Amino acid sequence: MDPFVLDAAFQDDKCSAVSSLLVLYTGGTIGMRPVNGAYDCVPNLLVQTLKNMPTFSDQEYEKAKERPYQKTSGQVFSDSTGLQDERFPVHLQPSQFTTFALPLTKDHRRIFYSVAEYSPLLDSSDMTQDDWVRIARDIGAYYDFFDGFVILHGTDTLAYTAAALSFMFENLGKPVILTGSQLPIFEFRSDGWGNFLGALLIAGGSQPIPEVTVFFHDNLFRGSRVVKCSSDQFHAFASPNYPALAICGTEITFFPELVFRQPAIDRPFSVHTGLCRDVAILNMFPSISTEHVAAFLAPPTKGVVLRTYGAGNVPASRKDLLELFRSASERGVLIINVTQCYRGGVKAVYSTGAILNECGVIPGYDITTEAALTKLTYVLGKVESSDVETQRLMLSRSLRGEVTTGSDVRLTKSKLSLSDPSMLERKVISYLAHVFTEAQHRDMDTKTAIWVRRLITSLACEAAASNDIAMLKDINEVLGHLQLSDTEGCSTLHKAARHGHIQAVRFLLRHGVSVYTKDLWGLTPLDYAIQSPNASCELVMLLLHAGARLALSDFHVPRAVNAAAGAGDIKRLRLYRLAGCTLEEWDSEGRSAIHVAVANRHLETVQFLVSPCTLDMNHLRDLPGNSLDVRKYLISGAGVHPSTRTSWQTTALDEARLRGFTEICELLESTLPLS
Repeated sequence: MDPFVLDAAFQDDKCSAVSSLLVLYTGGTIGMRPVNGAYDCVPNLLVQTLKNMPTFSDQEYEKAKERPYQKTSGQVFSDSTGLQDERFPVHLQPSQFTTFALPLTKDHRRIFYSVAEYSPLLDSSDMTQDDWVRIARDIGAYYDFFDGFVILHGTDTLAYTAAALSFMFENLGKPVILTGSQLPIFEFRSDGWGNFLGALLIAGGSQPIPEVTVFFHDNLFRGSRVVKCSSDQFHAFASPNYPALAICGTEITFFPELVFRQPAIDRPFSVHTGLCRDVAILNMFPSISTEHVAAFLAPPTKGVVLRTYGAGNVPASRKDLLELFRSASERGVLIINVTQCYRGGVKAVYSTGAILNECGVIPGYDITTEAALTKLTYVLGKVESSDVETQRLMLSRSLRGEVTTGSDVRLTKSKLSLSDPSMLERKVISYLAHVFTEAQHRDMDTKTAIWVRRLITSLACEAAASNDIAMLKDINEVLGHLQLSDTEGCSTLHKAARHGHIQAVRFLLRHGVSVYTKDLWGLTPLDYAIQSPNASCELVMLLLHAGARLALSDFHVPRAVNAAAGAGDIKRLRLYRLAGCTLEEWDSEGRSAIHVAVANRHLETVQFLVSPCTLDMNHLRDLPGNSLDVRKYLISGAGVHPSTRTSWQTTALDEARLRGFTEICELLESTLPLS
């Protein structure tokens, strides 16, 4: 995304918040046209069509905000520089993107989305594990540059891709939504219009859903829970054993207590691409032959999804089959038992099902076939868990919310009691949290529900701001999550970070609060932590270890850095350097920190900026916040080159000479190499 485009949106009085999304168009019916009597993918057709659809392209806004030198190759907000950026895949350079602006949403949010079209476009029936890896790597490459991701995909294998990506994305903290359509988006009755728009609005909205999900026919489902249930109806996908995470009606209703949240301590986002291909699906059927089963279990097979009858049953009288299952399990083949039924799961309620457990077959509970297969490819591909017992343990547990195991127990509600005055405050909090949860399901739009939501959000934010861990625990026990934000978009993590409360920040991260949430001004908890009066290296590194990154795709950070340089705030400059800034980034006026420090005659700040940085910053960010190397960093320089130029090609020395700052001139001249 062009930072000037984002900056213009932030400065727009009509705009309350800004989001940027990357759309990967992999193929599928949504972008097809009839070719020789059959639907087929046509390159560049989808992008050209979106330009002429007012719902997907606010052309009046785009023309008003377009910079004269920005338009190239007919693209509205082109990121084209004509150069290859080595940070990104060769096949998916920013120069290939076409960026659009949605009209302002109901809550006055401006959502930008950049469309990257794959070549060749694929029918989903042609999708392979290699394509899953490509999609995963592409999102990994651009993960720090966008707020969310939408994948346009054919419907036939969409459930497999969604499940696979949910496992491949480890410690995901941003929304990744797959969608497609049953009819091309160009056709009059197409469902593609609503599916694509809904995915964009949710991915770019204010409700953080850090999961791989599928949006189809007004429902947002967990990606590892969906199955394709119809080949010709618009409700083509369903989640038989888990409710929708959001439902679109006249309003978009979210159910945040259903969202899967992983603890974020010391586990930043990563992409696992080592998938095992030696897996298979074996369907049980009456009179299945011994040879048929033996062939499925023979080398090189390492994992099998066994689709059984009903609640996980096989014919107990078939000792030959049972012996094959037992023998395969003993030599390390992982066999996971799933039901052939559309709804329900595997339970050892009959002797014919329990006998499989004795043969070493792993119960799959209510996992779908698609999720079971992709989970096998993921678990078998993990080098660090290559021993069979660890793999069996991983398969029997929920890794991404893909299965409800026997150990999953929902918290029960707390009853309000006034009999113990010393516990009154905590009981009131617990009671209100429970009422809030119930209100989401029964009366979302009533005045009572609105007040309850506002009250509990205020209490949670206040608890985070005051480092009240006991109150946060009470709210979390009944509500099931702490991902709450006030009317300005400040989450509980923003509040804790702003006040420098390391204990509260650590607690919130352990309970899955996202480090990627932005307030209405586009600031993350990491921004708040650096700008906190109680800022510290330990706090900043705690957030960095959890995956937080500074957003360098707009001018928020360079402006804040230059404000610190203008104020002579060396401590804050150190924290920005620690968080990933080079301190040479330009603001919207084309100046970096050293030029601002010179203009404000801050000699000590200039000295810090040009002094060499003797430490490896990438290594430093991997260390604990109180380590010896981090303490050494506090006396190190920033390593900014003294010849750094503004966008007008002037150096810091030019600025100092112009103003007659002789002491700064002498300092800068002493740091320049002899000619």
